[in-house]
Amino acid sequence: MSPRMRVLLAFACLAMMTACDDRKRDREIGSSDVVDANIKAPESWIPRNDDIDPAIWLASKGARRPLSADDPTVGRARQAFHAAATRFLESDRMVANRTAQLAEMLAEDGKPEEPAALIERLASVVDPKRGKETYGELCQFYFTLRHGGADRDAALMQLRARYGSSGGSVEKTP
Repeated sequence: MSPRMRVLLAFACLAMMTACDDRKRDREIGSSDVVDANIKAPESWIPRNDDIDPAIWLASKGARRPLSADDPTVGRARQAFHAAATRFLESDRMVANRTAQLAEMLAEDGKPEEPAALIERLASVVDPKRGKETYGELCQFYFTLRHGGADRDAALMQLRARYGSSGGSVEKTP
């Protein structure tokens, strides 16, 4: 299987596993379900019921070191999540998880991008007047374009054409 197919398959599997909006109530655990409290989610994800601040987690992950809540990188991440909330269906937790995955995949592909900047850029392509979009879909499309050879600007231009933004940007840096 080609590397591109593996990436697309990974995104498809991730999308299927997280298709439900995590703002909905958790389902009740029936007596036949087994829950092992000792099993923890991989540290590369924010688990569903974790109360960690997604902005601190994502900024720390991007910096590869723990950051405090008053760090400017965390502040930028908070602003990015605010922009995302007006344009995407997913919660901050899912935006953080998907952004971490996208940033890692881009870095592995030799195209590293800062996590908060990724959120800002992807939010900038969506016209909020048209309604909210699925962040995971934009992440997948953006990675496919970048992996296929498009530079950042060309990929964003294609996303703007598809998702209706006239070019107005929430992005703070180039």
